[in-house]
Amino acid sequence: MKILIFTVSAGEGHNSMSRAVRDYIGGAYPDAEVRIYDLFKDGEQTKRKKRAVWLVNDGYFKLVKYAIGIANRQYERLKRRSAEKPAKTLRKNFIAPARKGVEEIMDAFRPDSVFCAHTYAGILMADLRREGNESAMRARIATVVSDYDVAPYTELLTGLDYIITPTDDFDGVLLESGFDLSKRRSYGIPVQRKFSQYMEKSEALRTLGLKEGKKTLMIMSGSIGFGNIAKTILNFNKCRSDFRILCVCARNKKLKEKLEKLQARGRLKKEIHIFGYVNNVEVLMSASDVLLGKIGGVAIAEAFNKYLPIIADKKLPFQEYDNMVFLRARNACDYISCKRKAYLVADRFFGDEARLVDMLKEIEVLRRPDASKDIGDLICHERA
Repeated sequence: MKILIFTVSAGEGHNSMSRAVRDYIGGAYPDAEVRIYDLFKDGEQTKRKKRAVWLVNDGYFKLVKYAIGIANRQYERLKRRSAEKPAKTLRKNFIAPARKGVEEIMDAFRPDSVFCAHTYAGILMADLRREGNESAMRARIATVVSDYDVAPYTELLTGLDYIITPTDDFDGVLLESGFDLSKRRSYGIPVQRKFSQYMEKSEALRTLGLKEGKKTLMIMSGSIGFGNIAKTILNFNKCRSDFRILCVCARNKKLKEKLEKLQARGRLKKEIHIFGYVNNVEVLMSASDVLLGKIGGVAIAEAFNKYLPIIADKKLPFQEYDNMVFLRARNACDYISCKRKAYLVADRFFGDEARLVDMLKEIEVLRRPDASKDIGDLICHERA
């Protein structure tokens, strides 16, 4: 059996989902041949592909860093767009540049099943099916909704065999978009198996060299860092609650250096442990009681699989804002609306044990620890 997974390197979330599904299939179906193909980075590198790479990475990050208000208003307009519109700009900038490479690998590899870890890939595959492409017609094709929201242009995916959602809360929107709900599978967002494996908090603390007996707040600023994390941590000096902070700066070297300087000068009153880019996020999550930071779909799934409630950072672009709205409505996260009052949110978390218990009950309902397995089994077993 041949499995083809399409991804887009827009941050690391879609790549992470792709690897999670690939790794599960590789272990459960040793005879399967699995390939991951990046729509813009693989195949012949044309000017149009390079431009698309810039748009989904540097262009996106610059936009949300310097003009997040404008970006979010435009995103809301896209969500309200009529399904009758032809999506010319999307097709010109993101679908057309990837088309030739996708057609070539589909015809050469001739996959039995295709998993689309990004909406652009799903749209391209749906287009090829509508046009009668033989390789797309014969393959079983699934796509995934990788946030707790249905993004713009999802209506263009109706020609595929399956659409995988994080929950079944979006059935109404899918129906309005023209989906047959028999194609919907609420399997969740696939993440690496290590995030679904239970680890005792005491074991995680020992692994990190930390003492028991103190609550732990974990901060993740994303793959390049968002928001004024240093200002928030300084604000935590006002907290009445006693807790430690584990701050993952990822590739944001400036943030790491700034925090280390503040720590050396004695400006940070809480016990704090500062990390750069790490490969043991699952251990840090197992050692923590609350997560603060960006809330992309993959990050949420990882945290929830570790039974970790979330405090959303103030700067939230696009789907992340919608994720926060959805999770707050379900009492599965909180939100810092003002950096000057961040300490109040932290105190509310650590000072109200009953509320934390209620949030964990909701997380139990929302978490999907078997998503990678369920998706892998779907594309390897079920017939369209």
